[in-house]
Amino acid sequence: MKTQIINVDEIPNEVPFNSTLEITSNSINRFTHGYFKYPCKFIPHVPRWAILRYSKEGDFILDPFAGSGTTLVEAVVLNRNALGVDFDKFSQLLCKTKTNRLSNEDLRHLVSIKESLFDERGLSELPDIHNIEHWFPKEKIKELQKLKFNIDKLKTSNEKIHNFLLVCFASTIRKCSYTDNSSPKPYVSSRIKKNPQDVKITFFSILEYYIKQMTSFNIDKIGKSKVIGDDARKIEAKEYEGKITLAITSPPYINAFDYVRSLRLENSWLGFYGDTNIIEVKKNQIGTETIPIKEYIGKKPFYGNSKLDNLITSIYHKDKKRAFVVFKFFKDMEANLKQINKFLKSSAHYIIVVGDSSIRDIKVDSHNILIDLAKKNGYRLDNVFSYIIKNRYLRIPRKGRGGLIKKDWVIDLVKL
Repeated sequence: MKTQIINVDEIPNEVPFNSTLEITSNSINRFTHGYFKYPCKFIPHVPRWAILRYSKEGDFILDPFAGSGTTLVEAVVLNRNALGVDFDKFSQLLCKTKTNRLSNEDLRHLVSIKESLFDERGLSELPDIHNIEHWFPKEKIKELQKLKFNIDKLKTSNEKIHNFLLVCFASTIRKCSYTDNSSPKPYVSSRIKKNPQDVKITFFSILEYYIKQMTSFNIDKIGKSKVIGDDARKIEAKEYEGKITLAITSPPYINAFDYVRSLRLENSWLGFYGDTNIIEVKKNQIGTETIPIKEYIGKKPFYGNSKLDNLITSIYHKDKKRAFVVFKFFKDMEANLKQINKFLKSSAHYIIVVGDSSIRDIKVDSHNILIDLAKKNGYRLDNVFSYIIKNRYLRIPRKGRGGLIKKDWVIDLVKL
């Protein structure tokens, strides 16, 4: 049966089962969505559709893989209360900054102090980046250290302004480096010589744009947001159990994108993690390919689900490590399904946006497998549809690994 493709400006209230949408509107950067060029984020149309359809003003909306804060921004703009969970410290910073509204007085203060951020007062510590001069010219390193030092002096006086400036700083880092701007993964081309941008000019330009975006965020009624630095498989927030009206998320793509390595320059400069402990950080990431050899050599993963075990066995014959990556991803996602069920009210919806993959030329129907797992863990399927991905900011070849993801699936689950 041929899939129905529907052209829409926004996702309609009623979406035909198993249809594919081609969304024509380009509202991905409205409000504070345009803060920082975060890789592989999902479009705001999905949380906007779900929030309007399944919740009312004042309700609690949960995103257990908060990432860049797309769900949280849409929730607070629509006067819902948002709860975001993410283990990554930079994601936590980004989510807080994008959902904490700054007053007009705060914005005027930012403009008044911007020149002082480049005063000759001191330098921050060098970031934990191996062979840092491969990534940055010496003079840019000094300029970035000076800027970071002066931003950090504001930490105790105004946390919101400090966080806002840190996000501006993070958005400046790559533009002032040798890294390829078109690739989400830090990469210095040996063929094309990049001329790093001026730190002060770049920072001021970003600051001006982010202030403009924040002014559009100053609407009359706005919800509150809370961000928890926690694991989506085990969320420590008992006060919210049974109180969530709607959960919406887009978990990491299976074996397709390495968020930890992609954001390593920003996290290193911000002091969250560096090259010396990046492997330990990667081990905790859902969808990670960082699995110690002792965990898969001489072993065969067994899930207890015939469809999933047949898939894992097929991959295992071609690539033992990738078989364990797939096994671990679905184990982690099943743990998340169980966890979110505790937080949802009766008959509440859990919207999961996920892309299918191809690993060693074997198709992984992630959305169908997740539906099967959900049905065994206290949910029923209300709807499933997909939308065509037009611009993902993802140009990394992944042949034989994650495969090229051309569309996202929207799984609409209901708690039993």
